[in-house]
Amino acid sequence: MFENNVPHPTYLTCREFGAAFLTPMLTRYVRALAGQPGPFVPVCLAREGWLLQQLLERLQRERLIELEHPPVYLQVSRTLLFRTFLGERELWPLALKGKYEGSAANLLSGRFGFQPYEYEQVLPQKLLKQEVKLPDDLDELADELGRYSAELMPLVEPTYSGFRAYLDSLGLAGGATPMLLDVGYAGTIQQLLTRLLQRDTRGLYFIASNPGLTEVAGHGAHMQGVLKEGVSMGDGYHMLDRSLFMECLLTAPHGQVVDIRQEQDKGFRFYYGRKAGTQRHFQDLEAAHHGAIDGVVHALRHDIDYTVAEIEQLYQAFLGTRNALPPGIWHLFSADDDISGNGVVNPLDLFGI
Repeated sequence: MFENNVPHPTYLTCREFGAAFLTPMLTRYVRALAGQPGPFVPVCLAREGWLLQQLLERLQRERLIELEHPPVYLQVSRTLLFRTFLGERELWPLALKGKYEGSAANLLSGRFGFQPYEYEQVLPQKLLKQEVKLPDDLDELADELGRYSAELMPLVEPTYSGFRAYLDSLGLAGGATPMLLDVGYAGTIQQLLTRLLQRDTRGLYFIASNPGLTEVAGHGAHMQGVLKEGVSMGDGYHMLDRSLFMECLLTAPHGQVVDIRQEQDKGFRFYYGRKAGTQRHFQDLEAAHHGAIDGVVHALRHDIDYTVAEIEQLYQAFLGTRNALPPGIWHLFSADDDISGNGVVNPLDLFGI
């Protein structure tokens, strides 16, 4: 990163881009969080939560925001939760509603985090080789998997018990209301956590497709969007339709968590999916994070704010052409999309930029 105390040019490029691209949206987001009524405990979710936790801890140390409870980093993903709830037949439509085309075997790997040796011992080859198109085949596939629910349960029980113990270890089973912090959008993780915790939750998202109160197993999951509410993927809202760029940069050094086990010493072992380019070059992404965090600190210290319109315009300007993005950061735009069966995708190529 440094040679003779001189920053490497790639480090400077990534740091400057992080400050320019991420600072405005993060500044608006933490201002919205600081204005939320309490009491609540900030729960930084999934890979995006890696940066959010560091940002909030820095802002608290420098007394730039006041939070009643310190932020908690929760390693979670839809894949982990889908696996956790595989034994609950009524939740399968939630796990199977997203788009997917491919074999049932690859679906079980990508969406539920199963290894081949796990499902091959309990499911027939005919089912595993079956070509599936979701959501069209949702009901048929759910019925077929349902016939083997008793065989699948022993595979997911260690995940269920391990994840429950993990939530308890973080103090989320009681105390102040969890305020789940994430980019968004549909609130699937929040709804499943609400069901698992059996308590009301709040969610503050960059973008919330389903804002307001949703009842989940007798408890309330309240969702709020900071930049936009009430829009879904494909509606034409640029920041949501091209949110993959945001997700590439708001990520952690590890891949997506797909399974968890509680160790004998009461600690936890996490299992991760494949690493995308951002994980392989995390030192460069970390430079972008440093620039973004310093940018937010500067903004709050000098009472600088950004309107939603300014953030939207900036996002469109950067993603209009590839030339608007410094070549030194192109390699950071890489993300895994195993949950849809697409593997690792490059949004620059995906959107023809």
